[in-house]
Amino acid sequence: MITERAKTSFDRLLVAALRSGMASGGAGVRVGAIASLERIRENRIVILTVSSYLFRLLAVVYFKPDAATRAWFGRSEEGAPALSDEAFLDRVAECGNVVVGALNRELGAFFPHVGMSTPNVIDKDCMQYADLLACSLTRHYEIVLEGGPTLFATMCVADYGLVDFHVNATAEAAVDTGELELF
Repeated sequence: MITERAKTSFDRLLVAALRSGMASGGAGVRVGAIASLERIRENRIVILTVSSYLFRLLAVVYFKPDAATRAWFGRSEEGAPALSDEAFLDRVAECGNVVVGALNRELGAFFPHVGMSTPNVIDKDCMQYADLLACSLTRHYEIVLEGGPTLFATMCVADYGLVDFHVNATAEAAVDTGELELF
């Protein structure tokens, strides 16, 4: 069972991680909750998980490999040739990795033995199988990248016991993407 305050806390942490992790070159990022995925036309997703003994959180970012999205993820290299398909997917996956890495670090303060997966880029149609996880919490978000495309995200949390923690509203602003970690 996931308590209401834990649901609010998961939401706050993911929104803060999306805002900080999706920002690029000083551009702003607006993240807002949406009721459903009806408007989504994106056909690819990057999917990552954060897991503990008590829960498994699926973080999914939907994207289109179109010119606007490629330009957004390739804009750090002004004058460089267009990104190859592999380089583009690597950038999208790394962006997802940064977002979920921030979320993983924050959740580690509340839960022992929290770990995260590596990013996987797959077809959006695979999300139809997320229902098999019997998630107690599912939230959808619209991510508006200033000067770039609009993306979407989904968070699904399956619980394996009582999940209860609290992140206050001021802590949301403190979530940081951190430094590069080498293993």
